[in-house]
Amino acid sequence: MIGVIAWATCREAVRSRTFILLLIIYLLGVLMSRIVGWISATDGNIITTDVVFSLQSIMGVLVAVATGTALVHVEIQQKTLYTILSRPLPRWQFVLGKYLGLCLALVAGQLAMLIIGLIYLMLTGADVHQWLVVAGLLTTLEVLVMAAVSLCWTALSSPLLAAVLGLATYALGHAVHSLPGLVHHLKGTQQTIAIVLASLVPDLGQFAYRNEAVYRTPLTLEDLALRVIYGVMWCTLLVVITIAVVRRKQL
Repeated sequence: MIGVIAWATCREAVRSRTFILLLIIYLLGVLMSRIVGWISATDGNIITTDVVFSLQSIMGVLVAVATGTALVHVEIQQKTLYTILSRPLPRWQFVLGKYLGLCLALVAGQLAMLIIGLIYLMLTGADVHQWLVVAGLLTTLEVLVMAAVSLCWTALSSPLLAAVLGLATYALGHAVHSLPGLVHHLKGTQQTIAIVLASLVPDLGQFAYRNEAVYRTPLTLEDLALRVIYGVMWCTLLVVITIAVVRRKQL
């Protein structure tokens, strides 16, 4: 049953106007990235590559937040959720199926963005190498974490508020990555509070290998494995929290 829900969710997400519109915006952004490279004072190819991979992250997160926050709400609005849950289907299977379906759609979108970006860079004469592929795959993991964040916020609040909180989490998640270099400015209780609060937000900087990849900075297999494990753990934790909330929720 989880597979059926996941496949139906994937098809629904891929066909949604938001998903298609943001992919089109990404394509237009990629085409315009060369202009940024031309007007930059540094190496135009490096700037173009940086913009292309930054767009993959931004557009992917927007798709994850917009689609993730609408998943359960649309089911309730169309009253299809009541039909599904009227069967002997545990709620955890419903939530897990929804998340896995969203992940399938997001992975498909991210791979499409990565392929389009790499082809465009090759056509414009930019340097394309394996580290860019690694950066693209880590960005995909970042998007999957944000999908879990969005699903969790949706279970706890309304779709609009969940979208706002999701974007705020994205901003905080990247800000948290720079905390180790700033925490020494705090003292005593302030430092402890900052560390505790930071631990409640996924460190999305772990997946932001884009800038390093542009300059061919190598990433060890151990470091890559730790980043992947970190992302999987956050996805698992957030989905478990979502399931716990949905189980207690009056639908």
